[in-house]
Order: sequence, then C-alpha cells, then structure tokens
Amino acid sequence: MAGFEIALVILASGYVAGGTYDRLKKAVAERRNAKARALNGPEPLCGCGHHLAYHDARDGLCYASVPAADAGADEAARRCPCRRYSGPEPLATLYAPELAAPVGERPAIESAD
Repeated sequence: MAGFEIALVILASGYVAGGTYDRLKKAVAERRNAKARALNGPEPLCGCGHHLAYHDARDGLCYASVPAADAGADEAARRCPCRRYSGPEPLATLYAPELAAPVGERPAIESAD
C-alpha cells in the first residue's frame, strides 16, 4: 500500500467512527429526555392549548390572550374563548404526617413497674 492509500483508510475510518459516536450520543440524549418526560407525566395543557395556570381554579375560565383574527394595529389581542379546563387533572397534593419521629427525638420507653 502506498502512503496515500493508508491515509485514505485512516481518514475513512475516522469519519465512520466519528459518525457512529455522534449517533450514539444523540440516541443516549433522546433516551434520557424520554425518560425524564415519562417521569414528569403529561403537561397540563387544555384543549385550547393553554397551560393549567391560565385557567381559574374556581370557574375554569381561561385568562390567556390570543391574537384576534380581524384585529387592527390598535387591537392586538383578546381573551381566550375557552370556558372550562379540559386537560389532564394534576395529582392532588396531600399531607401525610410522619410515621416515626426523627432519630434524635425518639421518646424513651417507660417500663411498667
């Protein structure tokens, strides 16, 4: 083999190895992101496309602003016409008391004489 052929083989193998490394790195990142999305659960988006935070908890009205279709330069946006939140319900936050006292605060056991 001539020097040119050896250099060509080295460059080609470097190109293949670099491409494989990039694809592997991208696959690992996609898997990590998919796992994080699965652990976080679904995003609380309503059917109108707005987040749960834009909806009033009491009456469900959406307070987000959307651009008006026939708006002029002076009228840029109007309120979303959504009347009730229709997305996934978030889990309730519950308070549960601790089952045991912290280690330093355990009460002494009294013996019955």
